[in-house]
Order: sequence, then C-alpha cells, then structure tokens
Amino acid sequence: MNENFKLDTTMNKDIIGIDFGTTNSKMAYMLLDEPVVIENDQGSKITPSVVYFKNEKEFSIGEQAKHNQIIHPDKVVSSIKREMGTDYKKQVGRFKFPPEYIGALIFQKLIQDARERTGKTFYDAVVSVPANYSDSQRQAIMDAAEIAGINVVRLINEPTAAALAYGIREDRDRKVLVYDFGGGTFDVSILSVSSGFFDVDASTGEHRLGGDDLDTRIIAYITKALQKELGKGDKIDLALQATLKEAAEEAKIALSTEEITRITIPFVAENCPPFTMELTRQTLESLIQDLIERTRAPMERALHDASLEKDEIDDILLVGGTTLIPAVRRFVTEYFGKEPLEGDPYTAVAEGAALAGSTYVPEKSRMAKNVEISDVISSSLGVKITNGTLSRVIERNTKIPISRTRLYTNSWDYVPEVIIAVYQGEEEMAEDNEYLGQFYISVEPMPAEENKIEVTFAVGEEFGILNVRAYDTDSGNERTVKFESRSRLSKKEKSKWMKKLVGKGSVHVVIGDESGKTTLDMYLNPATSIESLKRELIDRQIMTGDEMIEIGEMTPGDDLRISDLNLEDGCIITIRGNNGE
Repeated sequence: MNENFKLDTTMNKDIIGIDFGTTNSKMAYMLLDEPVVIENDQGSKITPSVVYFKNEKEFSIGEQAKHNQIIHPDKVVSSIKREMGTDYKKQVGRFKFPPEYIGALIFQKLIQDARERTGKTFYDAVVSVPANYSDSQRQAIMDAAEIAGINVVRLINEPTAAALAYGIREDRDRKVLVYDFGGGTFDVSILSVSSGFFDVDASTGEHRLGGDDLDTRIIAYITKALQKELGKGDKIDLALQATLKEAAEEAKIALSTEEITRITIPFVAENCPPFTMELTRQTLESLIQDLIERTRAPMERALHDASLEKDEIDDILLVGGTTLIPAVRRFVTEYFGKEPLEGDPYTAVAEGAALAGSTYVPEKSRMAKNVEISDVISSSLGVKITNGTLSRVIERNTKIPISRTRLYTNSWDYVPEVIIAVYQGEEEMAEDNEYLGQFYISVEPMPAEENKIEVTFAVGEEFGILNVRAYDTDSGNERTVKFESRSRLSKKEKSKWMKKLVGKGSVHVVIGDESGKTTLDMYLNPATSIESLKRELIDRQIMTGDEMIEIGEMTPGDDLRISDLNLEDGCIITIRGNNGE
C-alpha cells in the first residue's frame, strides 16, 4: 500500500494582494490583522510597470527599466496592461514576447521583492482588475500570474478592493461611489456597504482612458513648443520622445501641488542648447479638461444602472494617481456637490486585495470573518438570434451568482436542431461583441415558431465560468455546456514561457503510465496543486477521474503543491488505476 503524503499547510498560508497597474503596481499583505503595503527593493511602495529588455535573456523591471526608456526606448515596454487579451507581441531577438509573458515579469518582480521584504514566500494572490475588463482580459492577467508562479485565488474589481480598504471599519449603512482614474483605465463602481457586507450595485468605465492619455496631451504641447524652437522640419527621434514622456509625467505630478513648473530637456540634438519652458496648472487643465469630462458619462451610466440619483451617494472615494490632479478632484466635487473622502489613492486597491485574500484564511484575520463581498457581471451575456442581434439573457451589472432563463423558438420549419451561439458585450449586433462559443441541441421538428426552447445562463462565484443549458420542452432533449474564459496561450505555450521565466523554480516532470510509456513532458509551476494537476491531465485525456498520481512511493494529497514535494527536475510521475487499496 502506498503512503498517503499529506501536510497541514492551511495555517501557514499567506495570500498577497496585488494591484497590477498600467503605470505602477503595488502589493500588500495582512500583518496583525491589518493590511500592510509591501515596499519594493528600492524602498518604494510603488513599482513602475515597465520592462526593459537588454536582450532576450536579460531584463530589468521597475525604476531601472523606466530610466532605460530614455536611453533605449525601443527596448522598453510600458503600459502592458492595456495590451492584455490582445495579439500584441514584443520582438526581442528571436523571441516574440506576448503580453502574458511581459506581465509575468512584473508579477515575478513583485513576488521576489515581497519575499525579500517580509521573509515569506507567497504562492497565492488576490489580483485586482479594472471593473470593465472582459473575460479574455481577466484570463490574460491570470495567465501572466500563472507563468510567474502565482496561483490566483480570486480576481477582484479594483473599485471593490478600494472600497473594502477604506470601509472595513465602518458600521453605518451607505452608498459609496468609487471613482478610479488610474494610469491606463477609468472605472466607476457603486457599492452598498453595511457592517462588513460589500454589495456591488453597478460597475462601468473605459479601459482606454487614463493618466497615460493625459501625458500624451502634455507631450504634444511640449513637442509643439520644441518644434517651434528647432524648426518645423526637425523630427523627434525615439530617445527624445522618451525624454519628453518622462518630462510630461514629472510636470503633471508637480502641478498637482504647484501652480507653475519648469520643464527642462537637457539634450535635444547636437549643437542645440538645452530646451526649457514653463507650464502652468491653468494650461494643463485646458489641455486635459475634455478627458476629465469623459468620465461623466460612465458615472451617469453607473448611477442609472444602480437606480440612484447623485444626491443619494453618501461617500465618494477617489482611487488612482490621476485623481491627485486638482482639476479631477474639483470636477468630482462639483458634480456631486460634496467633497470626496480623504485617503491614499495609490495604495487603497492593493490593501483591499490583501483584505479580500484574508477571507480565504479567516483563522488568520478577525476582520475577515465579518467581511462578505458580492460582485456583478461586467458585461451582458446573450445569444445570437435570427436577425443577427444579441438577445441578452443576463444584463451587465447583474449580481452574481445568478441563474436566468429565457424562452426561444425555431425560426424555420421542421428543423432537427438549433444553434445556441453565445456572446458577451453591449453592442446591438451579436457579431460586434465578444464571441464565447456555440453548441447544437436536437429539437422536435415542428413548424416555424412552435418549438419552445428554454435557454438558461448560470454564472457562479467562480471567475470566468458560464454554464449554458438549452432544453427543448417538446422533445425533452437538453444540453448543458460550460464556457470558461479561454486562454490565448495553449498549455504548451504557457509551459514554454514558464520554463523561460521561472527557471529553477519550475519543475520538469515526465508523466507516464504504469507500463512506463511517456505520455507527457512538461514544466510545472511550483504553485500548482496536485488537485489542479489532476484536472489538467483529465482535460488532456491523459488520466481519468478513477486514476491516481504517484511520485515514487508517494501518493500526494490533493491539497499539496508541487513546491511542497521537493521534486527534482526530470522526476517521473506515474498515472495508475485506483484499485481501492
């Protein structure tokens, strides 16, 4: 009989909260029942989400990478969060790095710094995402974390995390609006907060509006002045563009506390003196006012979805570095007729993510026992009907978990089956939304519009999982299909990038059957649990639910991780039939 290898790892479980930002990223964990922001190796609470590739094997992340943006702008990637879920590739040598790999580099940097600062190794994380992120974007974030060796126990919407950070100690009932204006995205959420309950009423926003767009306006203004100085024919090269970007960001920050700032460009071109100019807060506000105004529509949409008037909002919370701009705060104050709450817009999301993580280990946090978070669906879900439009089964901002049924019929005479094509989005035409997949169901052949087909959409608390059931009431035929957020990267691709990034931290294993035949050769993330490995092998049809995993003489417990087993590269994992011994 094989030894059943089990360890009690529950009490030692530490979960890190990560705010993976467009411009900067932050992290926090629970210490003595309080969320504590973890500093990076530079002693800063914020880490620039910037990656510099010296070559395909050497890279740097954070402040060092940001400085290289001026010298080697073509080798630096910033704002990668905006590319999550897209086909973007960064060419470095013979490699084309996808957004998931570049994001993984940032995740790895955060985890390494956290370990050095706290002495703890974090395998599990709660990661924040913009409220209006699509399923594909959320999946890309999870893939990036997985490649870096992190197990994401939960994705939490950024505004929800921020509200959690500031509201955990409040005991009065109120409506809270979170105005989250970050480096790359704008989100607004409305929550009902009551004695530890955080109930999201509505979330919306723009995932292509942020501080980066404000910087672009300032850069254009400086460039125009610079070209006037140099002559219109002079071209701005990449290095100078990077310098202008840094100068624009510094000017924006300075004008948050000052009325006027001086911009200096030490080197413009050969035989040219340094360029200097002044920028006033008044000029800055005129440059960006229309961008600030664009946040009005999402706020009004959120209020409408929550069935609230703006004077029914009790508290306003500003989140994200862009909200430090006085014009932004003034805009929000004038819109609601009241001052927003005071707080740290930079760290609130990371702190809230850490608090959310503590709910998974309630024995380590007294506060976590009294916290309950509900969320909403960020985008509508529905099916394509005959005229090509999207018939919504579940509307956006519907609270989850949710199960909802709609009745449909056949469009043509005596068809033996119908197609259930599933989409996600807000556009009228189905094809203009995100396609999730389709399936067929056999129906009783009947004249047009006489079949009665019940279509049920069910969304649980698991992120990115939708169950769709179709039931023909006449024939009794039914079919249920699970739609999970689909990774852009195959298992093989993720294994490749994991091997490249994690290196010695990953474990090279050979999986074979009882006869010794190799069925799979792969690299495992050290955070991978035996349970998740089994699920993957079942999905790949390498093992069945009736079989077991053996490593040497051990039958590891499902609750263990690869890191718990101290495996050596090249170890053999055997799939054996479960004979009940």
